[in-house]
Amino acid sequence: MKENLVVASERVSEKRWNDALRSADIDGTLFQSTFWAEYIRKVHGDHPIYLFSMDEKGNVNGQLLAFQSCYGNFPIFNYGGSTTPLGVFKRKLYKIALKKVFEKMLSFIYWQNGPVILKDSLENPYTCDEIYCSLIEKILSISEERKIYAIRLARPSYFMDHAELMDSYGFKKRKMGTVLVDLRRPVKSIWKSIKRSARRNITKIEGNIIYDEVKSLKDLQIFYNLLVQLTKRLKIKVYPFHHYESLWNFFSPLEKIIAFTAFFKDKPIGANIVLMHNSMVHEYMYADSDFARSNRIYVNDALKWHTIKWAHDRGFKYLDLSGTFFYKIETGNKKARNIYHFKSKFGEAIEFNDYWKVTDRSILRLRLKGAKMLNLFLPEGSGYFTY
Repeated sequence: MKENLVVASERVSEKRWNDALRSADIDGTLFQSTFWAEYIRKVHGDHPIYLFSMDEKGNVNGQLLAFQSCYGNFPIFNYGGSTTPLGVFKRKLYKIALKKVFEKMLSFIYWQNGPVILKDSLENPYTCDEIYCSLIEKILSISEERKIYAIRLARPSYFMDHAELMDSYGFKKRKMGTVLVDLRRPVKSIWKSIKRSARRNITKIEGNIIYDEVKSLKDLQIFYNLLVQLTKRLKIKVYPFHHYESLWNFFSPLEKIIAFTAFFKDKPIGANIVLMHNSMVHEYMYADSDFARSNRIYVNDALKWHTIKWAHDRGFKYLDLSGTFFYKIETGNKKARNIYHFKSKFGEAIEFNDYWKVTDRSILRLRLKGAKMLNLFLPEGSGYFTY
């Protein structure tokens, strides 16, 4: 059999690429679309790498959208909200270092929900494996040719994690996952599948909650104020408002984003942001107020149920409640375990792996030392990902 031809490009036909994703059904998520590629390129400055595999007749049978970034690019946005002198100084330092030195020295490639095998090829497991391998081999070749330090945060489709194939290429892995709500069932069936404790919380407050759809940046600021309250309670850093503002400004005209705010007696007590494409809806972020928490108003349960009904009414097939760090849970991390327990009340846990591989070991020690000195290592749950 003739080998698949894999082509790499920085630009593709938007229609052809996204139409192919549509044929992949639930595997063709937003994070493999040209929309996400342009958002990351314009807002975050990473470089898209489009790979597509073709059979002997020239038909596209597989795709992978990856990005070339560098270690310093992530903390710029994670710490960008800090208004302290140290925070401002670090942001400026990262920007200078990124452009002058570390873009070449500490570059890496990442992707999410890929490779994607198109529908016709899924029927033949052997062909499917061939396509998958050809795409992985190509991205490895690109990484080596460009002397890129590593492939990191390489996360497969929820329904297609070829762990044995990735092992054969020398990738290391750690167990990740997500929680999916199957929206193909009747609403009554979905409701019965939700854990009793969550149903009780929803029933208790649903008559007193009014949901508003976010229509403007002013409305989005309400969400952000709630998020600030949540992050202060958890004692974690909050992304700056411009992170969510840029997300909203880019995807709202494309009708790929929606946000809901929950009000209790005219008081905003909870909100969430949802991304969507093809058959999949992703809960990007959620937050609740100090008032809701202190009064034991479990508004996040109610928001999830509201989002489930909204997505079901519009014909989506799955609601993705985003990341679960199973490898952290296995080491006894209480925060990761609690997040998983909260999300798992609504759907089924799907396990997959987070892959990485060093592809250029030249001056490796110097690279590692420089990264540690500038605190450039990737934080968990970067804003580029939904988990």
